[in-house]
Amino acid sequence: MSPSRPCTSKRRGQALGRGDRGSSTPELVIVLPVLLLLITVGLQFAFWALASHALSDSVAQGGAALRAEGGTSTAARSVVLQELQALASGLVLRPTVSAQTLPDGVASLSATGTVPSLLPGEQLTVSADSTGPEQLFRASG
Repeated sequence: MSPSRPCTSKRRGQALGRGDRGSSTPELVIVLPVLLLLITVGLQFAFWALASHALSDSVAQGGAALRAEGGTSTAARSVVLQELQALASGLVLRPTVSAQTLPDGVASLSATGTVPSLLPGEQLTVSADSTGPEQLFRASG
């Protein structure tokens, strides 16, 4: 009789082990896609923040070139595009730059662009402006 007892306890242990099999699969099916989505959203935000900062810095440099004595809108556009190429090559897509001279010697430069999208159907844009007085040398007195 004693040989049959280990056999039944062994069967019970196997039966208990089978009841837990696959219980982590639903958790994995729900948690893993949510985790991957959160990582993707975080990366998309990082792309947008870096592109926004790079465009803002580029427009500030271009605005300084526009407001300098003898500065032209063509030179300012060139500075913005060169700075964007150096700071965020590939992060600001299809940049558009516009410059204008406002009354009372004020110069304004603005730029917009799009950010590469990691999420389907999303198109994020970035923009920056720089406005200030033109710099002119005046005789004292």
